[in-house]
Amino acid sequence: MNRDDYYLELLTNFGLKPQEARVYLACLKLGQATVSQMSAEAQIQRTFVYDILEDLRNQGLISAVEIKGKKYFSAISIDNFHFLQKDKLERFQAFLPELRVLEKTVGDRPKVRFFEGREGIKRAFEDTLNQPAESEILAFSTGEGFFTEDQKFANNYIKERLEKKIAVRAIAPNNPETLSFTKNDKKHKRITKLVDRNNFPFANEIDIYGNKVAVISLTGEQMAVIIESESMAKTMRSIFELSWLGAK
Repeated sequence: MNRDDYYLELLTNFGLKPQEARVYLACLKLGQATVSQMSAEAQIQRTFVYDILEDLRNQGLISAVEIKGKKYFSAISIDNFHFLQKDKLERFQAFLPELRVLEKTVGDRPKVRFFEGREGIKRAFEDTLNQPAESEILAFSTGEGFFTEDQKFANNYIKERLEKKIAVRAIAPNNPETLSFTKNDKKHKRITKLVDRNNFPFANEIDIYGNKVAVISLTGEQMAVIIESESMAKTMRSIFELSWLGAK
């Protein structure tokens, strides 16, 4: 990933649409520029740039000035951009208590969240770490597929899990990919019981944590589902413990 790609990913993580991020980054680089100059820098068709600039102006991220009958655009400084994001976060935090009360009004009805694509799968995995220190994740898993293909994410996930002191007990097939992970079990605060890969060819991961159950594709279709339900998590935890007793 080159530096521009990194900057664009950073900006989109803060809520900008991909093309908005390209135009804002072009403005930062050019300082003060015309639509034509920004179109060339951002590599976006000029007719689209007008609408994108209008959206960015409405967000307070772009200013405009007319010089000798020609309109020039400038991005707000990156420090002001940071201030805007900080202000949004502070306003969101002020409403958190009310939002939590609202969240609880749904009662005991299970909540289901669906994720798609590789980024969606990553968000689902990250959710498994939203629990107190010294907690435990129970997992049916495999080293095949996602973790092996995205070793960087796997390493970052394990690092964050260890920092939060969250342990793992896993049941997984004894394929070569899984074995490459299990050799670090002690260091990674994980206990794995291996089962025959021919009889139990897991293609997905099922994580049981807190009051949630996550089903995450590791091979094939890129999707994940998180079910938040105390009774379902309790049932799945019992199924895992029964499987744990039967595994070697």
